[in-house]
Amino acid sequence: MAYLGMNDLNEIKRMTLDEYYLRLEAYQLRNLQRQEELASQAWLNQTVQATVGNKNPKPKYTKFTAFFDRQAYERKIRQTFGDDYMIPEKVSKRESAAKAFFERYKEFERLKAAGKIDMTAWRKESD
Repeated sequence: MAYLGMNDLNEIKRMTLDEYYLRLEAYQLRNLQRQEELASQAWLNQTVQATVGNKNPKPKYTKFTAFFDRQAYERKIRQTFGDDYMIPEKVSKRESAAKAFFERYKEFERLKAAGKIDMTAWRKESD
């Protein structure tokens, strides 16, 4: 219980199960923060030392998230405790572009059905 910030036995006896789980989750999130700090230090060390290739050495990891994905670890902790709060999933550029195109297409169809778009406006007038 000392890891959860509790040293008083009376306080421990009065604690509810929900409070215990909340403190346990907070402890794990603090642990995750410490792991991220250590990973950050390791990242800085690795960028100086770890390389791939003999002729033209390049860093083994080009992004910190490839080395340590905090969001994945935090998502795993939060799923363990069944929190309603979730970290939003990363959306690729391709997916976001496709979503934007689909939304624009739906808007186009809605305006076309309302008669606000003239489909023959682009044609040249022939006299």
